[in-house]
Amino acid sequence: MPLTAIKSLVRLVLALVLVLPTTVSFAQAFNPVGTWRTRLDAEIRIERCGAERYCGTVSKAAKPGLTDKRNPDPKLRDRPIEGILLITFSKSDEPKTFVGELYNPLDGKMYEGTAKMPDPQTIRLKGCLFYSILCLKEDWVKIAP
Repeated sequence: MPLTAIKSLVRLVLALVLVLPTTVSFAQAFNPVGTWRTRLDAEIRIERCGAERYCGTVSKAAKPGLTDKRNPDPKLRDRPIEGILLITFSKSDEPKTFVGELYNPLDGKMYEGTAKMPDPQTIRLKGCLFYSILCLKEDWVKIAP
């Protein structure tokens, strides 16, 4: 084998050794599983709830004793906010992006939405009305794995 071919092979192996760990850690870094703090200091626990789905439940309400008082179903208005399924989403074709539904306890309605991860410690949620004409956004910060 000529010397130039050996040098090329060594460069290729070095490149793979340097790039593969970065690719793996990058993929692992953008994982929504964990506990997240909302703008109002509630805490949401996101976990896998299927092969390709994630679910987020309220693990700590913004204020003790809050109930789902604006739920359209009168039978559910007295249930505590803690434990409510707040978000369900799946990975999107777009990198670091998830799509699904968001429950808004302030009005008791579900909205189509997205969750993007601009960095491993931040989730940016966006829920929209009227075919994405009116949208609200909120950033959550990861506080525990």
